[in-house]
Amino acid sequence: MAIPPLQHPNASASYDAATRIAYITYKGFLTAEASTAVYDWLADLAQTVGIIYGEIFDFRQVTEFMPDNLMEARKKSRRRALKPQTQAVPVAMIIKDFYQEEILRGPMQNVPENHRKTIVYDVDSALAFLHDWHERHSNPVNPES
Repeated sequence: MAIPPLQHPNASASYDAATRIAYITYKGFLTAEASTAVYDWLADLAQTVGIIYGEIFDFRQVTEFMPDNLMEARKKSRRRALKPQTQAVPVAMIIKDFYQEEILRGPMQNVPENHRKTIVYDVDSALAFLHDWHERHSNPVNPES
């Protein structure tokens, strides 16, 4: 069953059924409303298709992270991380600079202890991280097995 793409003024999301990867792109002023729309879409995706291969969040077009977004994203991210099906899904976050990296490191729990998430600078590195993560975790959701 397919899930329609998300279109929001500051976010878009789509799911590639062939690779089983969710692609999320944020742009402009990143608000709590945009993050909520994305997390709701991801919840619908999980309910519709089950465990997916990975998620790629692209922050390169974000011009400003609004304070309400950082708090909301942290809450939603933590809540999602507690679900067993989410723990089997690696997440790559594409950024454009050190400023974005510093902002995302705290709220998105991107710390060395959290091996499920990483920060990268391009799509190829994001895809490589997803594949490497699945190889290291011998995850049964690997579509190439």
